[in-house]
Amino acid sequence: MFPMFQELAPHDQQDKCGHHYAICLDLKNQRFEVLDSIRSEADADLTTHVEFFINNLKETWNRHYEHSKVQIRHFPTEYVATAKQGNTTDCGFHVLEYFAKWEGRIVPAITAATSLSSRKSTHGTG
Repeated sequence: MFPMFQELAPHDQQDKCGHHYAICLDLKNQRFEVLDSIRSEADADLTTHVEFFINNLKETWNRHYEHSKVQIRHFPTEYVATAKQGNTTDCGFHVLEYFAKWEGRIVPAITAATSLSSRKSTHGTG
């Protein structure tokens, strides 16, 4: 699984706002899986960012693992339906939950309470 960060205003030197999402290389099911807590496959900025990363990963894999019996160049990309966050600040918490709980089948249930709990544990409060 790869953590992704996309600047939302890359040409604006003052705006360093961005968005976190995840890409999973699922070797068992031979596909790439995209988990995003705000956007879907309908978002052109997302699909362009995903395609750029995946194409580079496929090229790197081919260069370094060309003799491996596992080849990924034909793997399709699946945009996994995920619960959408209710604000503009919790994308990082969603990605952490994907990393902790993703099994390649069931999207982990992430709620506002999950984000609040994660926020408390990262700030050392109880």
